[in-house]
Amino acid sequence: MNVVERLEALRTLGAHERGIDRALLTPPERRARALFASWARASGLHVTQDGVSNLFARRDGTRANAQPILVGSHLDTVPTGGAYDGAYGVAAALCALDVLDVRGVRTAHPIEAVAWAGEEGSRFPLGCLGSSVFAGLNDERTVLEIVGDDGVTLAQALASPEGGLLEGLPMRTGRDVAAYLELHVEQGPVLEDLGLSLGIVTAIAAQRRLRATVTGRSGHAGTVPMAMRADALGAASELVLALERAAREQGDAVATVGRMLVEPNGTNVIPAHVVFSIDIRSPDEAKLDAIEARLTEVIARVRKGRGVEIELEAFERRSSTPMTPALRDAIARAITTQCEAYADVPSGAGHDAMSLGKIAPTAMIFVPSTGGQSHVSEERTADRDLLLGVEALANAIVEVDRVVD
Repeated sequence: MNVVERLEALRTLGAHERGIDRALLTPPERRARALFASWARASGLHVTQDGVSNLFARRDGTRANAQPILVGSHLDTVPTGGAYDGAYGVAAALCALDVLDVRGVRTAHPIEAVAWAGEEGSRFPLGCLGSSVFAGLNDERTVLEIVGDDGVTLAQALASPEGGLLEGLPMRTGRDVAAYLELHVEQGPVLEDLGLSLGIVTAIAAQRRLRATVTGRSGHAGTVPMAMRADALGAASELVLALERAAREQGDAVATVGRMLVEPNGTNVIPAHVVFSIDIRSPDEAKLDAIEARLTEVIARVRKGRGVEIELEAFERRSSTPMTPALRDAIARAITTQCEAYADVPSGAGHDAMSLGKIAPTAMIFVPSTGGQSHVSEERTADRDLLLGVEALANAIVEVDRVVD
């Protein structure tokens, strides 16, 4: 099967009327992992998993004791995800190894196609969950205690027969890795605007995730005068708009409030309690510092002016991750052999490469996203670009195998 066919098979898993929902350790996501394992076995690869459900499909190398080059992405999605984000990099990794088999190419390093667990942070509130545990950035025992949106801990979900670990797979031990490559859809408009089919990522933007909790005072919507209210939603609205202004003023930064819970959530009741997410990103961490400082100033003003309590909790901070120059050069050589043009592009989106970049040489390849759309059901990438990306990845594996120890 080529990568287009594999993506079509994965598309059906978790599909609903507004997109694809494959949250970590749910039945659809488990079926996707099982499909990956069956494809890998059919290609003669040795499949293992680890304690947080990362999957590894190994193609042996010729050099004894050489550490593996890891190549992959993730299979989970946001609640209304598309068919390409993450899944493309996983399917493409298997297809690239098939290409090497067809060509009779043997690499010195073992190559492992990887399906990382829980990159999106859906269900369990930790992005890049599986890759961060693999890289040692998060302690596995601590992560197992994380509670999901449904009140289930990660450990409980992993033990569930409906969504947990796959039966009969041996456990991968150790965190050995010589280098990491990730092929991904761009999730933005740059490559399409340039008329190019391939991009080499320069760096992944720094990212901070925070949670704001606003506590006011409830009351009857018709009887409490405006001057006497402590409306939690009104206060939250001021913070959201201030956050948006701060990001625009900084430039080369983005800020998003993507989730908000309002209580009591009645049409004729003044909101007493609001909790909302904050996601800010920029390649320049000084800009993120400035946005947080502005938000702190606004919180103090709103707290005093509206008579509400506001708590701000930072639960995820990821520094900017530059890609390894030697690997970027290797990818450039690989693309040149295809007689294709490419662009150097930054990534505003987070990826598992952020985790691997902390422990090994790391690089990424982008292919275009039609209309720059991602995390929506309309997410698309042309078949030609999908196939071209696999070719670039296969060539890149060969080049990287030559330059890493």
